Amino acid sequence: MRRVALVLILLLLASCRRETTVRNAPVILISVDTLRSDHLPAYGYRGVATPNLDALRSDSILFQRAYSNCPMTLPSHLTILTGLLPPQHGVRNNIGYRFDGKAPTLAKVLRDRGYRTGAAVSSYVLRGETGIKDGFDFYDDGIAVAGAGALSEHQRSGFETARIANAWLEKNATQPFFFFFHIYEPHAPYEPSYDGEIAKSDAIVGSLIQKLKSLGVYDRALIVFLSDHGEGLMDHGEDQHGILLYRESLQVPLFVKLPHEDRKGESIAYPVSLTDVYPLIVNGSFPSDKHKSIYSETLYPRIHLGWNELRSLIEDRKQYIEGTRGELFDLVSDPRETKDLATNDRRTASALREKLHTIPSTINAIQNVDPEEARKLAALGYIGMPKNRSGPLPDPRDEIGHLAEIKAAFHLADDRRDDDAVPAFRALLAKNPRLQDVWSKLGEVLVDSGRYDEAIATYKSAIAQSELFSPDLALGLGFAYLKAGKPDETIPHAELAMKTNPREANELLARAYIEKHDYASAEQHAHAAIDAGGRQPTSILLLAEVQRAEGKLPQALQTIDEANARAHEMGVQHLYASDYLRGDVLARLNRPEEAIAAFRSEIANSPQHLQSYANLALIYFIEEDPRAGREVLDEMMKKNPHRGARALAEKTLGAVGLKSQTRD
Repeated sequence: MRRVALVLILLLLASCRRETTVRNAPVILISVDTLRSDHLPAYGYRGVATPNLDALRSDSILFQRAYSNCPMTLPSHLTILTGLLPPQHGVRNNIGYRFDGKAPTLAKVLRDRGYRTGAAVSSYVLRGETGIKDGFDFYDDGIAVAGAGALSEHQRSGFETARIANAWLEKNATQPFFFFFHIYEPHAPYEPSYDGEIAKSDAIVGSLIQKLKSLGVYDRALIVFLSDHGEGLMDHGEDQHGILLYRESLQVPLFVKLPHEDRKGESIAYPVSLTDVYPLIVNGSFPSDKHKSIYSETLYPRIHLGWNELRSLIEDRKQYIEGTRGELFDLVSDPRETKDLATNDRRTASALREKLHTIPSTINAIQNVDPEEARKLAALGYIGMPKNRSGPLPDPRDEIGHLAEIKAAFHLADDRRDDDAVPAFRALLAKNPRLQDVWSKLGEVLVDSGRYDEAIATYKSAIAQSELFSPDLALGLGFAYLKAGKPDETIPHAELAMKTNPREANELLARAYIEKHDYASAEQHAHAAIDAGGRQPTSILLLAEVQRAEGKLPQALQTIDEANARAHEMGVQHLYASDYLRGDVLARLNRPEEAIAAFRSEIANSPQHLQSYANLALIYFIEEDPRAGREVLDEMMKKNPHRGARALAEKTLGAVGLKSQTRD
């Protein structure tokens, strides 16, 4: 009995010592996006050298089996910062959702304890307006949105993020602080390769660790190193992440360096979850339940592709994955998950399925809709329309092979082969009318091609097929109305997206009010967009558009300079459409030589910007150089081989009384 009592006392003392060493220590949370644990030497991989991470691991406790609760950046990071599963914190996807701040975050809790709280992130997905910055005194999300592309493509170099982080650390090193550091290497597109980007991330994290050491912080700090999710790398047919829930997308690295390197070099073999990070930092409590169930989900297939959502439960060495059917794998004996045990081990599959079904599967609306918003949605056709939801949705594991066909169509659009992309998208939609991403891209291509009525019809069809209200579809439809010369129809659609997409909504409203010649309202919304987006260069450039429309031409030139300065500050070498707008203003100021140079610069940097060619050609025609004008229009059609470019060439020639020599 005395021996048992002594053991209990020692355990109590050990737990108290552990909590006190964590409490009041500087806390640094390092997240390397999209990093598979099995591609790190710390987990036995030999394909890349990571000396800085190896050194951190030697000072840390390593969790051999840590799992993400969602293979998407925003939901997963909110799980890390709140300790809650996605159904609990409410953010289920990278777009369309906003964290409501009702749950306390790490930043808020530690700030209430007297900590300074700071963050620097490398992806636009984690921009502060999503609500993720709740509780931070300082949150640097200065990632420029300078042109077209998917949300996930807007990022900045981790070296730049480290520079910002190091500057903040220098100012706050002498007081208790919490810093969240996020880099986007090795997220696609990889430069030069996935493992090559891991080596790059090692160098970036190494520079941060060196700064902590030089400031005398490292030894007394609690440092948590992790990733938000893994990467498919075609192990089960998915090249990236978000669609499937196999181990390669869920298992992540997790190192915990305690103050004074307590317990350095230890390894923990039982499975843990990213939900365990929050209590570890807040309370100093390590995960101790070796038999806990770890829940994961992805709604990406349902929201974006019209396929069934997937949910997963990991317990001990088994993983159960459910879509329209169940799969069971032994993660220890079969880590590549090649042998489905659901039929042979029905008892385990049934038990895990029952536990999984105790977790609510309800897919909440993409944004909280109050009664007034609901009335607006219904009036615009977003609620009460038939959804064609009879029968089960396709299972992503059966459909993943079609992803290459979808990506091929997107590549046609990216290559500006719009006339080929449109039928490719329509063929995909004929087979699966629930492909929301395809509907959106088709609408975008039709707008770029000048086929505005078709674009409006496309977005309306997309909305009719959508199970949930999508602010992105509302913005797309609003923009199609704007290009069709219908600003009054644009305004209500832009207003619907204000809660989740305030920058984009205000930008669209500003453009609508320009068309209505209500310049005071346009300027008001341009400034609101600048404030909402953290002074995005595109929003500043929009203010210059308002000033141009008002006839404030010298002021517009100054604002264009301000937009370009902000872009350069954010690492953008060329701000899309800035030279076009400069050229247009210079032409209005009767400075044709400077205007020509500006239009030429825009064409060189953005060959898809059609109006730059048209305006440049018009100057040549006015300057009585028709040959040069036609050459510019020929160049436009060669670099943009679609009907939109041909139609603009004909319109430009018609404006100066010339005939087109183009043929469809």
